[in-house]
Amino acid sequence: MEHTKHLWRAAILLGIILTAVVVGRHFLVPDSFGEMGYFRGSALDEFLVKPPEHGGTAACAECHDDIADAKASGGHASVQCEVCHAPLTTHVVDDEKVADMDIDRSYTLCAYCHRRLIARPPDIPQIDLHQHLELAPGAIIPAEACLDCHDTDGIHSP
Repeated sequence: MEHTKHLWRAAILLGIILTAVVVGRHFLVPDSFGEMGYFRGSALDEFLVKPPEHGGTAACAECHDDIADAKASGGHASVQCEVCHAPLTTHVVDDEKVADMDIDRSYTLCAYCHRRLIARPPDIPQIDLHQHLELAPGAIIPAEACLDCHDTDGIHSP
């Protein structure tokens, strides 16, 4: 028995750790965990209580009707304003302007829809950015490469 003392100590320590994990999990894991796979079922209720951040094109048109009219007749008519701009709540809260609207002016925004991809629908204009900008393959694309040539007024109605 003298030679197995270290085995008994390890087994008791392992039992204590296992008991602590089981008891800790009981108190730390919410009751609704697992109702929807590996998610908390109550998380959906928590998100539904939050006010929406996006307003859609109609909300933007309330103040920017001239831009909305130009956009409605152009190639970007089906694109929601908040795809290119920030969510409405960063600009307007309770019908009051709280800050200027953030605008992503980087080429990556335009490339999100217009970079050449075989799987993209053919009715969306597609470009090879390096070829279009006459850059060597692998060259760094300037941040505002698209807006250097394509004016911001034409962006809403290309």
